[in-house]
Amino acid sequence: MRPPSSKTSHRVLSHPHAGGAMPVVIVLLALVASVVVFFVFTRPSMKKDAAAEAAPAAKTVVAAAPQTPPTPPPAAPKPAPVVTAKPTFGFARPLDLGKEMVRSLAAGDFARAGELAAAGDPDQAKAAAAVFERMTKSLHAKVGLEDAVELIGLVENKTRVAIPLTLPGSQEPMRLQLDLERDDKMGWKIARLQLPKELGSAVVATPEPAPSMAASVSPAPAPAGGTARAPKSPAVPNAAKAPLFTVEEMPDALTFGSDFVRALLKHDFIAARKFVDEKKVPAERLAGLCIVFEEGAYEFKPTKPLIITVANPEVSWVIAQVQSQKLQQSTEFGLEMQRSGVDQPWKVVGLNLSEILSSFASSAAKMGVPYTPIVSNPKGGESLALYFEYDQSELHPRALKQLEIVAGLLNSDPSKKLQIAGHTDAKGTDNYNLALSQARAESVKKRLAGLGVAAAQIVTTGMGKAQPLGPNQKADGTDDPEGRSKNRRAEIYLDF
Repeated sequence: MRPPSSKTSHRVLSHPHAGGAMPVVIVLLALVASVVVFFVFTRPSMKKDAAAEAAPAAKTVVAAAPQTPPTPPPAAPKPAPVVTAKPTFGFARPLDLGKEMVRSLAAGDFARAGELAAAGDPDQAKAAAAVFERMTKSLHAKVGLEDAVELIGLVENKTRVAIPLTLPGSQEPMRLQLDLERDDKMGWKIARLQLPKELGSAVVATPEPAPSMAASVSPAPAPAGGTARAPKSPAVPNAAKAPLFTVEEMPDALTFGSDFVRALLKHDFIAARKFVDEKKVPAERLAGLCIVFEEGAYEFKPTKPLIITVANPEVSWVIAQVQSQKLQQSTEFGLEMQRSGVDQPWKVVGLNLSEILSSFASSAAKMGVPYTPIVSNPKGGESLALYFEYDQSELHPRALKQLEIVAGLLNSDPSKKLQIAGHTDAKGTDNYNLALSQARAESVKKRLAGLGVAAAQIVTTGMGKAQPLGPNQKADGTDDPEGRSKNRRAEIYLDF
């Protein structure tokens, strides 16, 4: 076989080269076409769109340029500093209000005192302050210590507090009395103040302002072309206000009762006696109450010491509530008070001692005192009882106070006389007990003589075991030591 010619060989070798270059050419042509399309068509379109969007924005900016910016609102003025006033209300206890009044008066802060006095009616605060100023500066009244403020009691749904006052050169105690009422929202506040008569000139009567009245009730002229207006109703004057201050010409029932009981609590029989009608309240009853108070160390209860249960112009009933830390008990007794007219002083005409005597007797064992010093005697009425130890005629130390009171009564009027009866329990023979009972009566007489009582004013007798106060034996026949201890006594009959 013949070898191929060089021409044929050239075509065969060049064919593969021609087929490999064609794809490259196509790609290059596509790229060129894309560039041409971008620059000829796409780019001019993009510029046109951008110009269209920019035009409105430019117009908006140009149109807004002439506008004046809004003026800011003026700054609010700074509030004036708030001055916090002293609280007028908020007193949780009546004594707190009374003590605040004492502090204000002692400091000469009459404006504050006026605010306290007129808490329920602030329009009267200045007038009240003026009263306090005249009371202290013109009349020279001096207020006592705040610890001396006392709670008197309850009257007409008001709680009374007393503030002590003194005047130069006077030894007589005085007081400014505050009648308080409770406001559920504002605490305790003053409803009324009572000055002693010695300070009555501090209250100066001031005329009430004329009530505001409407000038006319006729229809007002009609405006041009209009109709007449309806007539105005006349203004109704305000009702007359109750006076804030009153002057105590004489003590009212609550104050009178308080003064009487305080004399008893001080064991001052002579002072207490001035409060009673001696025809209706026996001296031995009053003396016995003084003795009970002394032996039991009683004092007023801190809350509601006195409560008026009946309050009429000429008759009042008062419950006095007392307590004894010594006996660890609280008890009470009643006062009946009367007066012959509203311009007359009160007098105690009755004492209901059943509750306090019962409480005292039941608690007497705690302090070694056998029984109550007031007993019913066979002749009727009551007598003072002095108790003795078994088979003894010497006086018990606690009997000395009783005899001091009795001696004072006899020494004040030599025409007065008393009877002393000695008694025993059932132990021993009749003759022995008669002699022992007489010795007990003589022991009492001897002590009274030592206190200045004339022997002619005293009559003694021995009763032996004849008049027992308690049983000498129990129901089963066995001995009754407690009952017998009640019978070892001497009774004093004040035959006045």
